[in-house]
Amino acid sequence: MTRRTAMRLMQTFYWDCPRAEGKEGQWWKHLQATLPALAKIGITALWLPPSAKSSHVDSMGYAPYDYYDQGEFNQKGGVGTWFGSTAELRALTRAAHDQGMIVLADAVLNHCDIGDAKEVNPLTGRELLTKFTPKSGKFARDWSNFHPCEYSSADAGSFYGDLEGYDLPDLCHDNPYTYLGVMEYIRYLKDRQQGIGYDGFRFDAVKYYDSWIVQSIQEWQKCFGVVEYWDGSKDAIKGYLDYVRWSCSAFDFPLFYALREMCDNPHYDMRRLWGSGLIYDVPMHSVTFCDNHDTDRSQPIVNDKLLAYAIILTHEGVPCIYWRDYYNYGLALPESPGGIDNLCRIHRDHAGGATSLLYSDERLYIAQRHGYQSQKGLVVVVNTDPMAWRGAWVQTRWPNNSLTCAAWWGRDTSQPYGQHTDGGGWTQLFAPPRGYAVYLPG
Repeated sequence: MTRRTAMRLMQTFYWDCPRAEGKEGQWWKHLQATLPALAKIGITALWLPPSAKSSHVDSMGYAPYDYYDQGEFNQKGGVGTWFGSTAELRALTRAAHDQGMIVLADAVLNHCDIGDAKEVNPLTGRELLTKFTPKSGKFARDWSNFHPCEYSSADAGSFYGDLEGYDLPDLCHDNPYTYLGVMEYIRYLKDRQQGIGYDGFRFDAVKYYDSWIVQSIQEWQKCFGVVEYWDGSKDAIKGYLDYVRWSCSAFDFPLFYALREMCDNPHYDMRRLWGSGLIYDVPMHSVTFCDNHDTDRSQPIVNDKLLAYAIILTHEGVPCIYWRDYYNYGLALPESPGGIDNLCRIHRDHAGGATSLLYSDERLYIAQRHGYQSQKGLVVVVNTDPMAWRGAWVQTRWPNNSLTCAAWWGRDTSQPYGQHTDGGGWTQLFAPPRGYAVYLPG
């Protein structure tokens, strides 16, 4: 598998998913049962929720307490995490590897949960819960491991947030003990013998700590990594990637905001889509998505989300499919020409090579993948007109060829007709109202 042409990522959770689906303490086993079906449609990578134990059992893991307790020590309300036991997590990563998938850990390196006891920070005089005595016996921490301390007063984010009236301690990576603790934790997560067996990382909230820590991890581990740099500015995200020497990818938030406008704003001008995201500037460093566990709670795409999936599953970048869209919101549409299942297969088998814009106007967007090796390429047509089929004459890369519509969806479910190109590659391609069509060369 090469991530440039074949990687398809599944975000395997949403906020409070164990409770919502009646799988508290069983999420790892639940995920493992889905792997054969996900592999069949071409999913090649899994993004798991943070797996370290927090200070309470029913936690999504975004405030780690004991980094080395992934569900095996009796503390903080139980042995397992909300997702299950360490043994079940290891079984999940092994099963994913058996399916040819890689597994990404959600690395929360900016902050911790609250500690076991209060202590006074002598630099500020504040009394905070920064004394940590984890039962794993590893990476114990006190006030000197957090900002402010003798090594640094603050980093990019200072204290991350508030939990039940208490500040969440913000790790000081300039402290050599903290730095080594983080690096040993990274080693443990990736170790397939003594650790968990992860293959790469999703780095949480990187705006809030210094970029050199991500760069250090990526240049050391040389694995796939993607940062959550939550910003609508392409330049801001590219600036961060430049700071880390392009050692990782970034979630394409600018594209997400454009896709949300495309789906939810009836007056969106489709000429604005091309160039809107990282995929148009630095596609090899873009991870595209149509919602995640955070945006789904506050600013989700509401209408016609399959239009957005038609973009990310035909264009460059690594597409990330959101669990809730696939399983809960009914967008998989198995055994259908529309839906995520068929788009994943299209991406796997055909979406190779560079991307070029063939046509755009207020309502219509037509782009082409040029093809690479066994992937012959495709043309995707997206039509946001709510009432009418729309099409345009375009010049493709395939002269004297037959183009077959292999995936489609919209307010009219009729299959678009296949088309023939002339000696110059010209043909007319259509998509249904509020729909898309994907054409494949013969």
